[in-house]
Order: sequence, then structure tokens, then C-alpha cells
Amino acid sequence: MKICAIVAEYNPFHNGHKYQIDKTREILGEDTAIVAIMSGNYTQRGELAVCDKLERAKAAVESGVDLVLELPFPYSISSAEFFASAAIQIIDKLGVCDHIVFGTENCSSEEILEYTKIIEGEEFNKVFDEISALRENADCGYPRLSEMTLTKIGRPDLATKLLSSNNILATEYIKAIGKYNVSITPLTINRSGAGYNDSFISGERLQSASAIRALLDDGDLSALDYVPLSAKEVFLKAIESKKMPSSDKKMSGAVISNLRLNSPDSECDIHDATGGLYNRLSRLSLEATDIQSLTALAETKKYTRARIRRAIWNTFFGVTSSEVRSAPLFTQILAMNGVGRRVLKRIPKRTDFHIFTKPTSTASVDKQILLQKSRSDRADKVYGLSLEEPLDGSYFLKMTPFVKCDE
Repeated sequence: MKICAIVAEYNPFHNGHKYQIDKTREILGEDTAIVAIMSGNYTQRGELAVCDKLERAKAAVESGVDLVLELPFPYSISSAEFFASAAIQIIDKLGVCDHIVFGTENCSSEEILEYTKIIEGEEFNKVFDEISALRENADCGYPRLSEMTLTKIGRPDLATKLLSSNNILATEYIKAIGKYNVSITPLTINRSGAGYNDSFISGERLQSASAIRALLDDGDLSALDYVPLSAKEVFLKAIESKKMPSSDKKMSGAVISNLRLNSPDSECDIHDATGGLYNRLSRLSLEATDIQSLTALAETKKYTRARIRRAIWNTFFGVTSSEVRSAPLFTQILAMNGVGRRVLKRIPKRTDFHIFTKPTSTASVDKQILLQKSRSDRADKVYGLSLEEPLDGSYFLKMTPFVKCDE
């Protein structure tokens, strides 16, 4: 049995995700076990997940994933480099995966590998630093600076093709695999249907997660016509029980108050809020009335909306750069089927990496692991307030993994 890892958000699980899983098994074999390292309640673009990690994990297992393990906060809400790095380290610590599959947009695995070599090369970094130092580029963010660098070194083809969200993440996975010397074979599958950030496309069966979330936010349940039937049943029950969709509007008062009351000091090292962004958010919080208006006010060429949203939540929770740069020491089982249980049995017993089956099973667990977990637990307690019917603070501490009974 081959075991293939997928790093995902499943926010929510949709037909495109099902396509990726089916294609993976078509290439590697029908008996391939799929292990998803899935973002918890906060996502890479700095947003609250559309519904909680337990519901999303259940929908994934009902739709073809065998085992769902959590990519915990704050790694799940980090930029592509740290998001990918943490996920790859977790996969490496599991010690059982032989492949990793990730989606790309209109490019081959060879092009991703070529691009990775280029951006890690001396010429790219030298030109990148020169362009970054120019005064007229002071307000440009990393994507724009990378595009200008690739154009200047004679590779505008890569600039236009590879600087999309999925391709940037794919590059970071490749970089992390090399950095940590992980013995795993990358497999890329080109995205089919709508692009990662596309709005709703009439007549398209494979809609983007962004388009599906937008429909759900408007109360349009036709959004669930674009997810597998097994996942649709899970999400309909979540909507009925008022666990979906989440809304950051419910958190706006607390977030804006935090920024108005707690000005940054000179030694502040909040991740993704450096370079004057924390000061900017603090100042603009006096004008903003919610998270959305604060994000819109703070956006510049240098500060993308995703970075601003990450910075907002990192200031709220006090997440430092050193925390995000440190290695993840644990994961948590969210959902599995019979194959997933067999995968778990293959994981080496003697490891310094901890897999929580139940959140409260902390006896004899190393203090550093518990420190990381407490950070993730605190964020989960806050997430529960974003739902139409708020969850009590211990909800995620009382959870047990969803186990699908195989027929």
C-alpha cells in the first residue's frame, strides 16, 4: 500500500478536491492511502475556516480521504513559506508517506522544480535584493518583487505562470522537502475547473472554494451543489445546527478593541506584522469598525489582504515570529476510516513527535509540546464565538476524532 500525503484546507471540501484524490489514485494505484494534513480552524489567507475542523475533516473522510491530521494554529495561518514548512515537517515526522501530491495551475512538475532552483539561486537573490532596495519599489510586496526579478533575469515566462497561489505553495513544498531532506516523492496534479481565487463561474462543475464560501455567506445553499454528495450531507447538518458558516464579523468588536487598547512597543515581534504594519493597524483601528474595513484601509502594494488578515489575528493572539519559525511538535487526529487506522499503526512508536488522539490526553506529554498545543487551543476557543450559535470554550477540548465505519 502506497501512502500519499496531501496538505489541504478543505475550506470547504469540494469537487476539485475529490478530483485531485481520484487522480492521485489513478496514478499511484487504487489502494493508495490518502493522508491529509489539514488546516485547523484558521486558514493560510488569514481567514476563519468556513466551518470547524471537525466538520471539514469528517466531510473529507466521507469523500475519500483515509486519515485527516491537523496542521495546528499558528502554522495554519502563516505565509506560504511557514505553512508549507510546518506541513512538510509533520509529514516527515510521521515516517510513513512515500508521496506528496499538490495542485498546480497550468504548469508541470518540471516547471515547478525549475522555478524552485531559480529562486534559490545566487542570481535571483542578488537581483531581488537590488530591486527591493530601490526607493520606487518600497511599497511592493514579495509577489511583485519576484515578478520584476524574474523578468529582469530573462524569465518573464515563469513570472506570469508561476506566481499564482497554488504554484507559490507548490514551490514552498519543494523547498521544504529539500531543506529537511525528506524522503518523499512529489506529485503535481494540474487544477481542473475554476482557479484558486476565481469567483463563481456559471456552468462550471469544479468551482473554487472562494466562490463556494461567497455563496454560503449569502445564505445560498446552491453552493453545496459543487461539493461531493457525501460532503454535502455533512455540511447541510452543520448549517442546520448553526455551525456553518463562520463569520469574522462576530469577532470584529474584540479584534478592533484589542488594537485600539494595545499599542505596539519598540520590541514588538508579532509575526507578519513587522515593518510598521502593527503600527499601521493600530492607527487605522481608530477609523475601522470591523475586520473587513480594517483590512481594506490597511491594504497597499506592499501589504496584501492575506498578510494583513494574518497580521490582525497574530496581533490578537500575540503570535511571535519565533513561534512560527519553530518546528511543529504535535498534530491531532481529526478523522479517519479503517485504512487510516492501519496507517496510524505504521507510524513509528519511538518518535519525539506527538500525535494527540484526544485533546485532553496530556499525561506525560513534554512541556514544550503542551506549550504549543495551548496556543492552538486558545485560538480554537475564540473560533467557537464566530458561529451563529457560539460554542462553549471547552468544545474542541472535548472532541474525539470522527471514525468512519467501513462497509
